[in-house]
Amino acid sequence: MNDFSLAMLWWIAAAVLLAWRLPRRFQPVGMVAATVAFLLWHEPVAMGWLLLAAGIGYLPASGRGGRPALAAAIAMAVVLIGLKLGHRASGDGVWGAIIPLGMSFYALRVIHLALDAWKGTLPTATRAEYFSYLFFLPTLVAGPINRFAEFQRAYRRRRWEPACFSRGCERILYGYAMMIVLGNYLVSSKMADAVAVLSRTRPGPAEYLDCCRYGLNLYCQFAGYSHVAIGFALVLGFPIVENFRYPFLATHPADFWRRWHISLSDWCRDYIYLPALALSRRPVVAVLAAMLALGLWHEISWRYCLWGLYHGIGIAVGQAIRHRLPAV
Repeated sequence: MNDFSLAMLWWIAAAVLLAWRLPRRFQPVGMVAATVAFLLWHEPVAMGWLLLAAGIGYLPASGRGGRPALAAAIAMAVVLIGLKLGHRASGDGVWGAIIPLGMSFYALRVIHLALDAWKGTLPTATRAEYFSYLFFLPTLVAGPINRFAEFQRAYRRRRWEPACFSRGCERILYGYAMMIVLGNYLVSSKMADAVAVLSRTRPGPAEYLDCCRYGLNLYCQFAGYSHVAIGFALVLGFPIVENFRYPFLATHPADFWRRWHISLSDWCRDYIYLPALALSRRPVVAVLAAMLALGLWHEISWRYCLWGLYHGIGIAVGQAIRHRLPAV
């Protein structure tokens, strides 16, 4: 939890006012305007890249341009992911001037639109729906990776509902409590104190406890932000997918990835695992390809290659074991 997270409260309030106080025909424009203002305020360079990607991606999403338009949209999405990874790798180096705010999640949405349009499974979208989807502020920075069909359905059915608004406010409050009280105070602060005390006498258990602290804090921050994003979308009148479902209660690796960052796991299943399975006809190859891509999406490095292969092998071994166990 940082100043950026707290500043989001002001942007939530501004977006809600634009979304509900403007005349109905101008409300979608108001929500996009709030996102553009947010990007221009925090990082205008990122705004330029996202607008460029939206313009390139519009042709395949609208069913025009054929293979060249599809290739250009996917290439642009890869560039956005590369900008994010390059910034992370170089810090204040040459990439330091380009802060990739929302770029990686945005890129996955562009790929989703382009590929689904190419396959003929993307609903016909108006220009307003297309840009409203890509510049939807609640999910822009860190997900969830909502899909266009569900967004369009909510877009067309959207109306003021006090109960929906109330649920959204509750989720925002819950998310901030999870980040501040659980993540910052109990896990980061109090557990860090316990690790420091324990390390004086029991360095081994202290290292283990510190690993637990890191994982719990990551979960509290990321899941907490997902709660805020889901609540933010609800107060704007858009229900979106859940992103976490008690991941530490998972019973095996595949179950974990059905509970942790669910929208990203589903994206990898639809756009990497299933195509790889169709090409190879081997589930193990498809699982390894999906998890390796997931690792490289986080960071292009050997450690994340090994991280992806580790999880892929864990999922494959777990599936093999479950297939050989007698049915209960």
